[in-house]
Order: sequence, then C-alpha cells, then structure tokens
Amino acid sequence: MAPPPPPKSSRVSEFYERKRRLSYYFAWLSMVLLLVELSLGFVLEFFSYPRLAAAEEGFTLFHRCLSREETDGSRFVRLDAAMKIQGEPLQLLDSASAALLEGRDLSVFYGSRASVLTDGKNTRAVDLGQKWDVLAALLDPGRRAAWIFGWKEGSIVARRRDQGAWGPETVIAPSGLVERLSACLEGNGGPLVAWREKNSPRIRTAIFDGQAFALRPEFDLGEAQHWDAVLAQGRIVVACHHRDDRSFDSVTLRIECCPGCPSPLPPHKVAFADPVLLLGRKITGLSMLLTGDRVRLLVTRPSRILWASLPAATFEPESGAAKLLAIDVHSLWRNVIGSITPTLLLFCSTSLVFLGFTMLRERKRSMEGSAPSEPTVATLASRTMAYLLDLVLLWPVFYAVVGFLDVPVDDLNDPRFLWVLLIGAFIDFAYHFAMEWGLGWTFGKRIIGLRVTGIDGERVGFQGALIRNVSRILDGTIPFSWILGVAAMLRTPRRQRLGDVAARTMVLQDLRF
Repeated sequence: MAPPPPPKSSRVSEFYERKRRLSYYFAWLSMVLLLVELSLGFVLEFFSYPRLAAAEEGFTLFHRCLSREETDGSRFVRLDAAMKIQGEPLQLLDSASAALLEGRDLSVFYGSRASVLTDGKNTRAVDLGQKWDVLAALLDPGRRAAWIFGWKEGSIVARRRDQGAWGPETVIAPSGLVERLSACLEGNGGPLVAWREKNSPRIRTAIFDGQAFALRPEFDLGEAQHWDAVLAQGRIVVACHHRDDRSFDSVTLRIECCPGCPSPLPPHKVAFADPVLLLGRKITGLSMLLTGDRVRLLVTRPSRILWASLPAATFEPESGAAKLLAIDVHSLWRNVIGSITPTLLLFCSTSLVFLGFTMLRERKRSMEGSAPSEPTVATLASRTMAYLLDLVLLWPVFYAVVGFLDVPVDDLNDPRFLWVLLIGAFIDFAYHFAMEWGLGWTFGKRIIGLRVTGIDGERVGFQGALIRNVSRILDGTIPFSWILGVAAMLRTPRRQRLGDVAARTMVLQDLRF
C-alpha cells in the first residue's frame, strides 16, 4: 500500500517562499534601475534647436546641448558629405543663438554680442553695437557677405556684413514678439527670412531682392510645434511637425508650398521610418538645408540627431518609405548605458508581474484545505513589493493619459510640465483610493497577500481610505517623499505611514485570500 499523504501545512510551500524572495530581489533591482534611468541626465546629453549649414567640405551642425555634466550650452559639429562627424565636436559655453564658419574662423553669437574662435580657440570678442539679439545668421558666398537677423522693438531687422564691417540695420517688417526665426539662401537668390510670432499659428516670410526685403505669402501651420522654411527652385517650402502626427515607429512632417509659386508643390505629408531611440520620442527641433537638387532634413530628439534627404523638386522619397539616419554624436559607452538601463528596467518590471501571479497561484494552491493562519503586520519589504507591482500597472495608464493630453514628460522647461506631476498624483490617488475603499486591496497588494484594514481589523471605510490616500501625496507620491513614509513605518509598531496614522488604518499580511 502507498503511504498516506503528508498532512497539509497551514503555511505556504517552500516554492512560494523562494518565489517571494526572488520577487523582492527583482523589486529592489527595479527600484535601483528606475533611479538610474531618472538620473540618466548625468550620462546622456539632450539636444534641441538644430541648425544645418553648408561648408566647403560637407556641412556644419549647430545645436543646443543640455546635460548634467555641462551647463545648458551649445555644440558645433563638422560633418562630411555623408553626414559623418569630422573631428571632435566643439563645446560652446552658454547658450549661443547662431554660428558662422568662415575658413578657420567660427563666429558664435550670444544675443547681442559675438565671439570669434580660430581653430577652436577663443581669439577675440566682437561688439556688434546693437541692442537686439541675433536669432539667425548665414553666409552669402555669392556676394561674399554675411547676414544676421533678429527682432527689435516690434520689427524684424537684419544687418549685412561686407568687407569685414557690419552695415546699418534694415527693417524687414513689423512684427510682434518672435517665437522663432529662420533664414536661408538658394544660390544667389535670397536671403529668405521666415518667422513666427508668439501665440500665432502663421509663419510670415520675406525675400531680399538685391535692394530690399519684400514680403511674401504667409503660411497657416496651426499648432505646429517645430518648423523650418527653405527656398527651393524659386519656391518657399515649409516643413513642420504637429503633435497629432506622432507615432511610435515614424516621424511625419507636413510639406507645404506657398501659393502662387511658378511650379506649385501640393501640400502633403512624408512619413520617415524612425530608428529605435535611447530615450524619449519627443521632437525637439527641425532644420532644412538646400544643397544642389536635394533638401536635407534634420530632426532632433532628446537623445538623438536624425537626418534624411529628399529631392527638392517633389519633396517625396524616390522609392519606398523615407528613412531617418542617426548621426552618431554619443560615444559608445553613453550608448551602451542609455540602451541597457531601460531594457533591464523593463525586464525586471515584467519579471515582477509574472512572479506576482505565480505567487498568487501557488499561495492559493498551498492553502487549500489548510488551517487558516492569523494575519500579521505587513513588512516594509512586502509593502514595497506591492507598491512596485502597482507602479508597473499604472505606468502604461500614465503614459496613455499624458500622450492623449499631449503633455511633455521629458521637457522640464515646458510650463506644462507641472501637469505631468498633477496627472501622476491624480492617477495614483484615484487608483489606490477606489481599490482600497471598494475592495480593501490593490492588485499589487492582492498578489503579495496584503490588505488594508482599520486599527480594529475591520474593512477600511470611505473616510479612512480618503484620508490615507490624500496623505499619500505627502509621504509617497511627491519625489523623495517616500523617505518620510519609510521612516514613519520603521518607527511605528504597526508599520504605519503618516497617512495610516491619520486615517487609523494599517496593512496586514493575510495569506488566506
């Protein structure tokens, strides 16, 4: 006869205990990786405001660069004809507004002043003798001249340099405060100047006819975030990017030609295949440059600089979908760290979810037919594990909401970034309040075997759930406020947060449900 089966224990199996310990390891590793990812500003630079210009042997790229290692500054990069970086990028102190490369000399404009660098070394400062900031600059090789443009007391103004001396100011057109200004050439045609006033959907343009600037048609771009204009085959062509054109695997630009062109270009969209990015899919800048019969488009992401080439005649890819190519501005070690950290965080978070459901299934199987065990006060580790599981669940909801509302999650300087914090706090509050009031647990707590009760062990009521989760904003939701919550749990016998103390609630480890 087969021996009788061993009596069922009132405790869960050793398999469950092993999985729980493993889950704790993944939970703490996920927390460390999350902190690393939030601190990647120490590793990666973040790019914006690109300007592409032609040079004797290739191109030059001027853009703003923000990182924790450097203050908010700018960078000047030389590119060959294949858009590969030549030499070391030149780090510029402070945020420059424009740059001109003439042989070995690089003129960098900082508002109303300029510095001249020869072979990368600062040689002299130039007093422009003006009271307005330079917003754009370009060389005119055909006329052996240079131009600078800006805004002064209600007007768009320009100055031209001939024979090494800057001429008087030329008023181009009356204008309100300018949000962005762009300038370009086409051979001996132009310069073309395009600008958009703040809080205006329209782009205004003007072209220099050899004697003066004449106003040209305006473009209504609606709520386009980024745009640039180019003079191509006698036409003014504008490319812009709208928020509603975003997608995961492509960048869509709208191409529009001014009315009345001799060879009209119908408005259309071009979708560019987008390579995998390190961090962030937000577009932070757009630039165009005409070279021969090709137009080069440049797009900056928070951690990527991408480019593509289109025929100037049609602004359409010759065959198939156009592709964006990356300019490798990051070093290898920056790319490795930036790529591995989000991947490891995703792996650990996914592992937490699967381990959680394994624990839930094993706990139920092990407790079948066993004597019920008494609930105990939940430990700090188990509550952290449950909170991280809930965090994994809420992250997709958070990103879906901010994506629908088009709130920038990766631009701290955007005034709407405050909405990111408010939306995150509201989602966290609504989820925990509704679940704990209605059921006494959240999904993370349910998986780990935790439930919220009153001090008397009864189910938490409306008032207790409300006070507990309103207080969570102060000791759990605001960045680094969790330190206050952890300190309170370590000091109280029932492992209570400040919100638990105020609401007279506690969290129990109860393996019976």
